[in-house]
Amino acid sequence: MAETERKRRPLEGVRVIDLTKIVAGPNCTRMLATMGAEVIRLEWHDQRALDLLRMVNPKAPGGDEESLNRSGLFNNINAGKYGATLNLSLPQGRDLLKRLVAKSTVLCENYSPNQMEKWGLGYQELSAVNPRLIYMQITGMGKSGTYNGYLSVGPTAQALSGLTHMSGLPEPMPPAGWGYSYLDHSTGYYGAMLVMAALLKLRRTGKGCYIDVSQTEVGLMTTGTAVPAAQLFGRKTPRLGNRAAETWAPHGAYPCRGADEWIAIAVQTDEHRQALRAEIGDASWAHDARFATAALRKANEDELDSRLAAWTRDHDRYDLMNRLQRRGIPAAAVQNAADRCERDAQLKARGYFVPLPHSEIGTWAVENFPARFGAMPVEVGGLPGRGAPMIGEDNDYVYRELLGLSPEEIATLQEEMVI
Repeated sequence: MAETERKRRPLEGVRVIDLTKIVAGPNCTRMLATMGAEVIRLEWHDQRALDLLRMVNPKAPGGDEESLNRSGLFNNINAGKYGATLNLSLPQGRDLLKRLVAKSTVLCENYSPNQMEKWGLGYQELSAVNPRLIYMQITGMGKSGTYNGYLSVGPTAQALSGLTHMSGLPEPMPPAGWGYSYLDHSTGYYGAMLVMAALLKLRRTGKGCYIDVSQTEVGLMTTGTAVPAAQLFGRKTPRLGNRAAETWAPHGAYPCRGADEWIAIAVQTDEHRQALRAEIGDASWAHDARFATAALRKANEDELDSRLAAWTRDHDRYDLMNRLQRRGIPAAAVQNAADRCERDAQLKARGYFVPLPHSEIGTWAVENFPARFGAMPVEVGGLPGRGAPMIGEDNDYVYRELLGLSPEEIATLQEEMVI
């Protein structure tokens, strides 16, 4: 195989128009960029149309605090994309989008459910411009069914799916709430997989398609067996917290030495239990008959957790993790963001954080792709070989090189607040 073929990335030659905001959509297009697609992020710098993620803290230190290019979360989730400005509220802007669609393979958007149709830019209109177009729309409830017109954000869809209710300590404690917007990130991953499937269909049939991604349905998929259990058997899935539905015990997060430091321990077999008892040593409770079998440990789980927590409290979480792992016991230090970036040996070994240059803030580490391909490379910096674009950074590339506009035409569009 030739050197050039060996280094070809999976989605090279695919151009993606990215009209998404916040997390769910940008996470999808970020995955596509990492796999080699040319992702062109189109946005507008008017306060009403701006991606709010550009203003979210924390921001890179130094520089202008009001800059739209310094948000850590925005820069992490938009790495490897091109960036251009386009005002879709104007007819000239919508015409320019159609010209870009004619030269592209995929369009991704997560506007309110009917916004693109109001602009005359829905799938029917854009597929007439480019019959091979793959059009992916991400909404909270989907574009069909009872709730198709509802507006939503990730946490709302997460609650409707049941994930929020399933998160937290067992009853009678209330649900923990939505907390981290898990469903935003999950929707991005599922969206990328669906685009990949549509690209395969395009290659086989020469036909594009419309992809309707509902965040609520993604949430339903991640609830495991909870929904079919309720539908088929009327069985409610209990909220387990850190415990396991099986007879595994102890199974939870236990306090360690220091302020708010914890370790996760999951005893799943009798061998694990014997190894844990050997690590604990001569403590009488470790040999208590109430904990002799898996069924007894589950029946006396509250007492077992209390005893184990009193023991783990005297130990450093990382030291205890290493000792338990050496004995074959599933255990891990509970980590915060700084731990994951600076102390996680597994992430370091896999090169999970990659330093990338950024045109305003310099070189900063961003998250790598969560998987590896056997035959083709994936590069988190995408085709530009950098972090996220500054707002409008690649206007010249998009409008002069791709669309062939003259400097005079570009200047006029800028004066008219189109680009």
